[in-house]
Amino acid sequence: MKKRSLFLVAVLSLTLALGGVFGCGSKEPAAGSAPDKAKEGPAIKISSKTFTEAALLGTMTLQYMEELGYPVENKMGLGELAVIRPALTSGQIDLYWEYTGTGVLNLMEHEPVFDADESYKLIKDWDAKNGIAWLDYAPLNDTYGIVVRSDIAEKYNLKTTSDYVALVKKGEGLKFVGFPEWEGRADGLPAFEKVYDFKMPKNDYVNVAMGLNYETLANKKGDLALAFTTEPRIVTDKLVMLEDDKKAFPVYNAAPVVRQEIVDAYPTLAEDLKKLSSVLDTKTITELNMQVDVEKKSIEEVSTTFLKSKQLLK
Repeated sequence: MKKRSLFLVAVLSLTLALGGVFGCGSKEPAAGSAPDKAKEGPAIKISSKTFTEAALLGTMTLQYMEELGYPVENKMGLGELAVIRPALTSGQIDLYWEYTGTGVLNLMEHEPVFDADESYKLIKDWDAKNGIAWLDYAPLNDTYGIVVRSDIAEKYNLKTTSDYVALVKKGEGLKFVGFPEWEGRADGLPAFEKVYDFKMPKNDYVNVAMGLNYETLANKKGDLALAFTTEPRIVTDKLVMLEDDKKAFPVYNAAPVVRQEIVDAYPTLAEDLKKLSSVLDTKTITELNMQVDVEKKSIEEVSTTFLKSKQLLK
């Protein structure tokens, strides 16, 4: 299940019963859409998971497809993987955004994959037999990453994770902020050390509860920290995300997943959605998440403004 959604498991059934928290129900094509743009075919029920990033992806898709004349229904905020996946395979919904890493690890129960194309091909081929099409994935990768305080990045000219590891091997004492769970997991710190061929000095590893990593950096009790790559505080705290140049972290690229019946009914759908997914990289989605979570703008407002800036909405 998507990492930031674990706490929502207890309320999945309630969420489903209420029909979602982002205004489920039918939605007619946008007012002002030219009649000659209307596409003939079955209504496309578009949904999303409930966290900010997922809601943004779903809302952007809904607004964009309306603009193109697709008949759509708003089923936003249905629930997390345990709810939304059965809804997709049963036909209760037709489209939502999923992460390749979630598909590979949670649906396929496959070992972690660290290459974007490989991960995408694995889940795409596997899910085809289930009547589910994975359309082209976005560059955005919502996975683990290493962030550095800007003053530290500037002082040591840190740009990649290998740059950091080289300093550790030279004996530079940089404090690394991590989580207890990650320290002991086979795909956590041990795998990180193996890929980058180094050993984290115990005296330089600062263990904190998940969520306190940013405060630890802000208080200058740490120099680097484990983080999720699309979190708003990377922007607000002006942190530097190091490039994972040796691919130590599994990839979680977001992609629209659609029932094959819908893809067959609308031959232009895949190419149309590629125009949206192609402009959604990690930096962009992080900034959009920040506008919602930090600046407290509505998801609809942020989505509309972004789509207009990319000429995907009038």
